[in-house]
Amino acid sequence: MTRGCIGSSPLQPTVAITIRTLEAYRQTHRVCPRLSIHAEAKKLCHLHGVCYGRYLAEQFRVAYDVYLELLRRVSLCVSQALGHTGPNWRACNSCPCCHYKVQDEPKLRFPFEIALDGNNSVKFVDPALRGGRERQDPRNGQSDIWIDEEYVDRFKDEVKNARRSHRPNTSAPADIVDPDDPWIYCENEDQDSNEPVNVCVDRWRNAAPEARKCMFSVFRKSGIFVAVCRHGFLLSICDMVRSGELMKYLLATINKLMDIFAERFLYGYNIKCAFHSILQRSSLGPAVQDLGIEGVVPGFHGHAHNRLCQVQHHSKFMLGAGKEDFKTCERTFSESNTLAPEIRNSTEFHRHQAPDEHFCFADQDKYAALGTFIFHNYMQALECIQAHDEFLRLFDLAPEDFESQWETAQHEFNQLDLRVIPDGFTNKDIANIRRRRTTAQNKMELKGQVVDDFEIRMGIEERWMTTHPERVRAQSRIANVQYHKALDDVERLVVMQLLELTKLQMSSLGYKLRTQIAKALKTRATAIRNALNRYNKYAAQLESPRPPITWEQVVEFSQLAEFDLLRDTDNQLQDKHWEEIVRCNVEIIRLCTKIQDDTLNFPVVIAQLRLSDPPLAGEVQRRWDHICSVNYFHLSRIAQIEALSGYSGGRAAGTRVDDDAYDDPDGEQQTLMEDFFEQLHDGPVDTDEV
Repeated sequence: MTRGCIGSSPLQPTVAITIRTLEAYRQTHRVCPRLSIHAEAKKLCHLHGVCYGRYLAEQFRVAYDVYLELLRRVSLCVSQALGHTGPNWRACNSCPCCHYKVQDEPKLRFPFEIALDGNNSVKFVDPALRGGRERQDPRNGQSDIWIDEEYVDRFKDEVKNARRSHRPNTSAPADIVDPDDPWIYCENEDQDSNEPVNVCVDRWRNAAPEARKCMFSVFRKSGIFVAVCRHGFLLSICDMVRSGELMKYLLATINKLMDIFAERFLYGYNIKCAFHSILQRSSLGPAVQDLGIEGVVPGFHGHAHNRLCQVQHHSKFMLGAGKEDFKTCERTFSESNTLAPEIRNSTEFHRHQAPDEHFCFADQDKYAALGTFIFHNYMQALECIQAHDEFLRLFDLAPEDFESQWETAQHEFNQLDLRVIPDGFTNKDIANIRRRRTTAQNKMELKGQVVDDFEIRMGIEERWMTTHPERVRAQSRIANVQYHKALDDVERLVVMQLLELTKLQMSSLGYKLRTQIAKALKTRATAIRNALNRYNKYAAQLESPRPPITWEQVVEFSQLAEFDLLRDTDNQLQDKHWEEIVRCNVEIIRLCTKIQDDTLNFPVVIAQLRLSDPPLAGEVQRRWDHICSVNYFHLSRIAQIEALSGYSGGRAAGTRVDDDAYDDPDGEQQTLMEDFFEQLHDGPVDTDEV
C-alpha cells in the first residue's frame, strides 16, 4: 500500500495491482458494466506482454475486492464526519427532490412517487449444480438498502391468509404447488364488475409462462425486486429466491417503505389492479389505508388492461400523478441487465457486491441529471397546457335546459303504415317480417325505458331536439371518445411494432425468437391497417378534424420519438399538467435548499477535519469539488426554468423541515453561500454541451 499497490495475497504476494489501475477499472466498469474482470486482466496481459491465464483474473479480483473494501471504509468515515449516518439514511436522503422537504412548501397530494417491479436477468446459478466444491465466503456484499430474506419471508403466507379472510370456507385448489403464487385465486374469487382483473392477470401471466416453470430449480436467486423513485434513485432492493415475482416481495417492499417514510406515497406496478385487493386484505391493509397509500398501473402497461380497468387504475386518470409514467424500473433494469453475465456464476458475495456498486454509481448519475429531468418535465407540462387549453374548452359540458322532439318522432312513427302488403309474399315471408317487426318494436320499447330511467336519474325534464346545442355537444363528445378509442388502438399496435422492431435489431438474439418476432410483425400489419381505417374515420368527424394517417407513414416510423401521435392521447384531466407544474416547483425549491445546505455544511466540516484528520479532509474536499461541479450544472438548469414564460415557482432556497438554524454570528457562511450562487451569473454552465 505504501507504494500505491495492492497485492493479490495478504502475506507473500507475487502479483500486485496499482491503485490507479484498480480505480481506472472501477470507473470504466461504472460506465460499461459489460467489462468483466477477465476482460480487464486480458487487457493488462496484452499491455505487459504476458500470456493470459485464468489465475491472473482471480488475482485481479482479489486485489479489486480489497480496494472496494477500503473505499467502503473511507466512505463510512466521510459519512460519519458529515453526519450522514443512521438507519436508512441512504433511502431517506438519496433523492433531494423527493425527500428533502422544505418549510412552507406547497402540499402535494402524494409527497413522492415510486415504481415497483421485478427483474429476472440478475440470476445466480445454484453452486450445487456447478462443478467443484463451493467455498464458504462469510463476507456480506449488501448495504443497508437491501431487504434480507428473513424480512421478506414474513409475508409469504399473506396471500393464503387474505384468501381465507375473504372466503373462509374455500380451500386452495389441489393443483396449486406454490401457495405464494401471486395470482392464485384471482380467477376463482367473486369478481366485482368494477374490478375486471382476470383478463389483466392472464395477459401478464402469459408474457413468459415457460420461464417460470423450469428456471427455479437451476437458480438459487432468480432475480431482484426493486423500488425506485420517479427520478430513478434506488429506495429498496431484495432477492427473488427460487421463484418468480411473488406477492411477498411487493408486500415486503411496501411495508419497508412505510416503516422508513411513514407518509403517503403513490406506487406504480404492472398489475396493481390485482395487487390492490391482496394488499387491502393483508395485514398491511389498515396501515395502508391510514397513510392513504395508493397505486396505479404504469402508462405503458395500460394497453394490456381492459378499458374498465384502465379507467380505474391507469396512471393518467389518477389525480396527483402528474405526467409520470411509472416505468422508471424498466429504465433502471436496462442499465443493470449488463451485470448478468458477470455475476451469474460468481459467489454469493460478488453477486451482491456488483449490483450494490452499480446502484451506488447509478444514484450519483441520477443526482447529476436532476436539473435536466426537472427542466424537461417543466417544458413538457407547459407545452401540454398550451396545446390542450383550446381543445379541452370545446368539450366543457355545462348543465343547461334540454329540449326534445321525442314525442313528435314517436307520433310520426306510429302514423307509418306498417301493414304488410301480401302481393308477392308467401305466408312464411309475411310471418318472418311480422316477427322481425315485433322484435324491433320490443327492442325500441326497451331502449325507451332505459332512456326514461336515465332521464329520471339525471333530472332531465325534456328531451333534446336534434339541433339542440347540448345534443350537438354530446354528439361531439361521443365522436371525441370514439376518436380516442381508435387512437389508443393505433398507439398500442404501433408501439408494439416499434418495440418488436427494436428487439429484432438487438444483438445476442436467438434465431427462434427472431422468427417469432417476424411472424408477429406480419400478423400485426393487418391489425394496424384496420386500426388506421377506424382512426381516420373518427378523426374526420371531430369539430377540429385531425389529419389522417397513412400506412406509409407508419412504416417509416423507426423510433418511439418519431410517433408524435402520442401527443394526442386523451388527457381529459387538465389539472394533471398543473399537478406536474406544482410538483416541479416543489422539487426545484428542494434541490436549491439541498445545494444551499451543502454549501454551508461541507466547508465547515472540511475546516474542522484539516485540524483533526488532514487525510480525511482531503477526501471530503475532493468529493465536495465534484458535488460543486454538479451543483453548478443544476443551477444553470434552474435558471433556464425560471426564465420560462410559464414559470410559477419560487426563486429562492428555503429551510429544511426540522432543521436547526446555522450558528453563523459573523455571517461568514451566509457570505460563502451568496458567493456560491452569484458564480452562476458570472459563468453559467453550457447545458447543451454537457
